[in-house]
This record gives sequence, structure tokens and C-alpha cells, in this order.
Amino acid sequence: MITGKVNFKVSVILTLYNSRKFYRRALNSVLNQTFTDIEIVITDDGSADETYAELIPYITGNEKIKYLFHSNRGHALSLNSGIAISGGEYITFLDADDEYKPDHILQRINYFQNNTNIDLIRTGAELVGSDEEMFIPDVNDRSRLIHVKDCVMLGTLFGKRNVFTKLGGFQNVYSHDSDFFYRADGKFNTAYLESDTYIYYRNNPDSVLSKLKKGMNER
Repeated sequence: MITGKVNFKVSVILTLYNSRKFYRRALNSVLNQTFTDIEIVITDDGSADETYAELIPYITGNEKIKYLFHSNRGHALSLNSGIAISGGEYITFLDADDEYKPDHILQRINYFQNNTNIDLIRTGAELVGSDEEMFIPDVNDRSRLIHVKDCVMLGTLFGKRNVFTKLGGFQNVYSHDSDFFYRADGKFNTAYLESDTYIYYRNNPDSVLSKLKKGMNER
């Protein structure tokens, strides 16, 4: 593991798995945030595409980045690994094929400063891809599809550190993001923030959900 500075306001957990084709867009969108008190915790879930070699210039001498490589464990457990080594007062997430708009983190910090009773938020997102691609398996019935705008999207979760630690992070289940949010909703103060500063790409055929959807269609 490569580590940097210890204390930051916000920890962004960025998980990679053979993401060499598109992770730079995601990483640069965090590095270019208008709010700068951010650490980036990169958790590499056993990539075999030489992503690490490309990451070295970003990581070397950069106190804002922590990098952890481990064997392939799946997305939920990779998120938990990132949370475990993070140090931010707030924790949020970014999928390797998505990105933030420049004021994404600042909007959320401002919201929490003005709403100190809230522990965890989720938001909508700007969706990139055809409308057909926006339908994914329903967590309650995976034989049917629902639109992503009706789902909890992992990358839009932003909350206080104790929410993630007290709930033990994510469970290794399908739709672990919605599972986490609804577990949190029963014990903490949650809210929905009107914001589209998370850019969600559904035109990546290598994403987990794309492969799952493909498998459904091949039955």
C-alpha cells in the first residue's frame, strides 16, 4: 500500500478493476475539484491490465493519494477496504468509468455546513448513454428492469464517516449501494439533495451492470 497525508476533510474512494481504458477521466475529475481538502483512496481489486504502472506518476510524491492493491474480492469488499484506510471526516465514492463536475465536492460540503443534522445524502446524476442503457435489474426482482434514476447510485452517496463505520460498510450483495442507504436510513438522518454534478456513464460495455444485463438477455 502507498499512503500519503493523514487528515483530510473528504475521502473519495475510487475502486479499480481492469479500468485502464477510462480511470484517468475519473481521477482527473477529483484532482480538478474546486474544493481541495480531499484525499483519493484508490483501491485496486486485483487488476491485471497494468493500471498500476500508469498510476505511478500520479501517486509518486502526491500526498493526496493512497493506493491499495489486493486480490480480486468484488466491488463491495473493495469499497470497505478503501473506507478502512481512509481518513476523511466525510466519505464519498466514484466509479472508475464516471466523473465529477468541478464543484461536486464543494456543493456537498456547503450542504452539510448548512444542514448539520444530516448524516448521509444521495443525489441524482447527469446520465450519459441511451435511455435503453439506463435500465438495470431491479434489486427486488432481477428478472425485470428499472431506470437508474429510480435507484440509489453509489457515487452519489456522501456522508459523515461514522455512518460508514457504525454500519460496517457495504454488504457483499447485489445493489450494495441501495442496501447500504436503506440500512443507514433506519439509523441516521438521511436526505436527498437536488444535484446533477455526478456524471454517470452507462455506455461502458465492460461495467458490472452491463455484463449482468447481458447475461439476462442471453437466458
